[in-house]
Amino acid sequence: MTRGAAASPVRRCHSRGPHGILRWLRLGLCAAPVLAALASGSCGTSAGHESVTTSAAPRILLITAHPDDETMFDLGRFRERGWDVSVALVTNGENGQVVQAVRDPYDPASGDDILIEKLPGPGTWLTMPPQGPRLRKIRSPAALAEERRREFIDSLSFYGVTRVFFLSGLQRADFEDSWDSGVSRWDKGLLAGRLEEVVRRARPDLIITLNPAETWAHLQHWGLARIVQALLEEGAFDVSGRPRPALYGIREDGWYKRSQRAQPGDIELDRTAFSPVLGKTYAEYWKEATSAYISQSSHPDWFAARVRAGILPGYGAVDIIRLLEPGEGRPRLDVLLESSPPDSAAMARLPSIPAIMDLSGE
Repeated sequence: MTRGAAASPVRRCHSRGPHGILRWLRLGLCAAPVLAALASGSCGTSAGHESVTTSAAPRILLITAHPDDETMFDLGRFRERGWDVSVALVTNGENGQVVQAVRDPYDPASGDDILIEKLPGPGTWLTMPPQGPRLRKIRSPAALAEERRREFIDSLSFYGVTRVFFLSGLQRADFEDSWDSGVSRWDKGLLAGRLEEVVRRARPDLIITLNPAETWAHLQHWGLARIVQALLEEGAFDVSGRPRPALYGIREDGWYKRSQRAQPGDIELDRTAFSPVLGKTYAEYWKEATSAYISQSSHPDWFAARVRAGILPGYGAVDIIRLLEPGEGRPRLDVLLESSPPDSAAMARLPSIPAIMDLSGE
């Protein structure tokens, strides 16, 4: 994560119907306001569109900027229900740094990070957290892109993701991974076309991306979120005969204290709840899936070192996801989760490895 940029106005999400209180702790749902009209099934449908009910298993599309962005939300809740999940990855994370070690001894007064990180190069190693061994060298951005793709697929396989769309090539980064330039150098027309193709193939009922209002976070996180939200509002993701998808943004509450402040549309989901289908709590399942990211500071061991040092706040008892656009006749995510109990048979039908769809043209 990196410094943010000056905030610009963000349109507040709309809600429909009166607020009620539902408590779904058994399913990992924290007590949170939900839309009573949606919960009761009274949400309407648009003329000429198929009806949407809370009993239908939704199709999910997650659109992220970098490999590991999805770790800020626990996808295990989708896997335990056997839901169809697609993930679209815009960059390959090729210009990031590789964690080498935990600094020991560490002096908080020094101003240094507790993690030692290096850009790809002759002396950069992929290191098994938390203390080694060294596995292999990461000599170039292209080598890092390949490594991050491997980690990405390994983690998403753990979650039973159905398909993965790569939008940027390994040999030609159509969408540059950059801490500093954000999305300013991305070809927005090219990105829009590829995202429209993703939506056409994935046919989502619900789209998840990053949060457009967290302007203190990675520029490409909120920048991508604003692009996705604008495309949805313009109708770029509309499919004939289907209601417009709902849109959600992942909150970065584990990385920034500011991200723990409530925003309109927030939904809290209990990380500590036990899933009888997954056989562990959602937090424990998240830890196993996120352990695939050996090269990144999101790995639970690297991440925990920063939390112990007081550099990051760390995750609390809840995941937070924000409703940005309700879609057309779409029940809220917490209502969908409550109405669809975990299903071991449905989970068993998910693929062990996602289908890979490269839209980069390479």
